[in-house]
Amino acid sequence: MFTWLVGVAVLEQTSKSSQQYFQMISKDSQLIKLLEYLVSKKSGELQPAFDIVTGYHYPDVVSALSVTPKESLEIVKRLVAMGAATEEYTEQVIRCPYCNSEYTTVRFHCPFCNSKRLSKEVLIEHKPDGAIAPVSKYVKGDKKMVCPVCNKPLVEEGKDYRAVGVWYSCMSCGKQFDTPKNTYLCLGCGKDFSTPELIISFVNKIVVKKEVMDDFFKQYFVLQPVTDLLVQLGFNCQSPGLIAGKSGYTHTFNIVAKDGGGKTYAIDFVKSESYVEESSVLALFAKVLDTKPDQAYLICIPGITEGGKRFAAMYNIKVVEGGTMAEVISKMKVQLSGQPGPAAGSVLESEAAEPGTSKPIEGKSEITPPEATGGAEPSVGTASVGAPTGKPQKSGSRLF
Repeated sequence: MFTWLVGVAVLEQTSKSSQQYFQMISKDSQLIKLLEYLVSKKSGELQPAFDIVTGYHYPDVVSALSVTPKESLEIVKRLVAMGAATEEYTEQVIRCPYCNSEYTTVRFHCPFCNSKRLSKEVLIEHKPDGAIAPVSKYVKGDKKMVCPVCNKPLVEEGKDYRAVGVWYSCMSCGKQFDTPKNTYLCLGCGKDFSTPELIISFVNKIVVKKEVMDDFFKQYFVLQPVTDLLVQLGFNCQSPGLIAGKSGYTHTFNIVAKDGGGKTYAIDFVKSESYVEESSVLALFAKVLDTKPDQAYLICIPGITEGGKRFAAMYNIKVVEGGTMAEVISKMKVQLSGQPGPAAGSVLESEAAEPGTSKPIEGKSEITPPEATGGAEPSVGTASVGAPTGKPQKSGSRLF
């Protein structure tokens, strides 16, 4: 049992870490809209793009938030700064040392007279006789290529001839060379600068951490609508909610709610690509066994395996399945509407925790699951993250 609880504690600690990101993101309306957009696209990445007018920016951010390309750069910086996303190298950018503009162009100069009037040709080697000359020396009037040394026609590249390099000619002084001198011109401020002076920077792809995306989906698209429903039905609830167990460890549930009769309801949510496995039921039961809420619910999207259903029935855990949140909300409403009436007021102020704290509040346990008997009465604690205390939103309005 102890080992089981330790494993559950590790999972809860990981969940708390991702919830911290959600707390920060939920205070930024632009980041909420951006993550909504990424969830709708089933993507956690923001790819940079270059536009000749606006420069490098993030098109997805521009589309999602209707902001300027320059503002898109600042918005992704906020995600990275809070630790919710990482940067991965995509491209190198040369910037002007005077105005930091990325609108720069390279210019080749003659190393002898510094003229920019240059021509460039490919050097061709004729293998049979070893002749090396610019391609213009091989082209005759009929556009056939003929060796300027042995006068034999060139047959096939790679067989009797090959390209071996490039050759530059200065149209001002007439000298030839293989390596020109480089300088750069800023198209923004018009100033010239050399290679030692230029600024090398990088454009990165932004990758939102998977745990951040998963927790945002859970908190914003699932737990908020469920919490709204509970408040609408008169329950006092907090998300996430804390319940102190008889082991002395305080467990975290996605939602902890109390009805008008003082009964405690613990609700967890699991989303899977196919069906939720039995392990999720066992993880919830480990917490239920230690904390003894009056009823435990497991919301499964899109559904749960038959084995999971058997375990849930055995441990007195009610399962709510649904392919969409509208379906989940509908089923939750049917199950919860049969519970005792609400307490006076939508939220009991005397029982609410201080914002940002997890001060436990006393609860009652009148109905105990068969496998969760014995021990002292647990206390119920609350955390104020995302807990709606005002006018409830329309339940089931967020679909995915």
